[in-house]
Amino acid sequence: DTGSTGTPIGRRLRSRWRPVLAAAVAVAAIGGGVAVLKAGGFGENSGGDKGNNVAVPGAALPAGFEPWRRTVQGGREGIPDELRCVARGDALFCGGGGVVAIRIRALDGSRVWTAKSPGVPVQGMHLVGATDDTVLGYRFAAQDAPQDPPTEVVAIDANNGRELWSVPSGARSMAVTGRTQDAAVVGSTVVTVDASNSRFEARDAHSGEVAWTTSFPAGTQCAPVAAGPQFFAMCATDAEVHASEVRHPTLYTVDRASGTLGRPIAVNGPAVPMGVSDGRLVLLQEHMEGTALAGYDGVARVDPASRKVTYSRLAKTYAGTPGMADGTVYVSGQAGLVTALDPATGRKKWSRQTGVEGASGPVAGADALYFSSATGRVVALSPSDGKPLWTTDPQADGFTGEQGASPRVTVAGRALIVAAADNTLFAFDAQKPPKSG
Repeated sequence: DTGSTGTPIGRRLRSRWRPVLAAAVAVAAIGGGVAVLKAGGFGENSGGDKGNNVAVPGAALPAGFEPWRRTVQGGREGIPDELRCVARGDALFCGGGGVVAIRIRALDGSRVWTAKSPGVPVQGMHLVGATDDTVLGYRFAAQDAPQDPPTEVVAIDANNGRELWSVPSGARSMAVTGRTQDAAVVGSTVVTVDASNSRFEARDAHSGEVAWTTSFPAGTQCAPVAAGPQFFAMCATDAEVHASEVRHPTLYTVDRASGTLGRPIAVNGPAVPMGVSDGRLVLLQEHMEGTALAGYDGVARVDPASRKVTYSRLAKTYAGTPGMADGTVYVSGQAGLVTALDPATGRKKWSRQTGVEGASGPVAGADALYFSSATGRVVALSPSDGKPLWTTDPQADGFTGEQGASPRVTVAGRALIVAAADNTLFAFDAQKPPKSG
């Protein structure tokens, strides 16, 4: 049996359709998500063991850079615009909505290649990362294409845009972790959930060759959680997942070389993995009203060495989009209020009202925090006190964005690349933002 490129890796299996287009992917190697955890946060522009969206002080612009704007072609009508990008030097890899993947130059926005979905109508695609030679994402087949796997992780050659391999996934990670985390990248290895939703499968990111498989603990469903040098499985019982009420999640450390699970660590839930602070995995505890998420009211920190879990209550329930950058948790409200929280104590560091309504998660770089909306409006805040440094005007027509959106800003040195509605991308110097007003 062969995949779409004729290789034996891309074996096509059946799994149940999950029509969740807004749930972003699963795989990231540089730059989730999928969405993987890094030292500063958890986002689809983060990756592997080292984040790509954290610029060092004094970072330079890509050689020859000039501000640019581009509309990426290839989306399907009626598909939500969920374009996201990751940077690797001068290479910018973007995908989302109906766009499988495109490589463009960060310095001017010119196209290098556009990946095609070979014979498979794409209902949705979420691109979240790239290794040195491979671009990875999570693809939803069109509902009118029942002969194809409904959901799959796909690998694309970073040099020419050719699909290397694909593998079906039956994961229900959104129910387990509160985020779509159906696969994660650990070093150069991609860990996915198999089509039957019963085990992890670790593959070489480029070749797709299987390195190890690990079955889920009996009676559970799991999602991979990469956290800096640590790798976890977050699991919940079948009964809680099916009831959409995960109150007692369990964490396991996972050996990166063999996939062996460590001893279970019980966590009070529901809780969402956010990032790493002082070597501890940080989770935000969800406040539920019935089966509806009403916000976040606590912080849990997990020490993988001692297996100890500590809890801190928040002073209030914060509603909005959570994120983490440089060891601080942020919640951006739908009305533009951004609040910074200390993950060690749950105490509020500061709150700032911004003009960016429905902002996505935070991105840190060039000595600032960046939040943006689907209209392309961007605000830069001081990490120390939240003081607004600058704000841009909207760059595209569109709604302010859905709650829980992953970061729309990608940092390439000192350049910011921002995704907006209608598959719009625009880039500018972080030190010379577009004038507002």
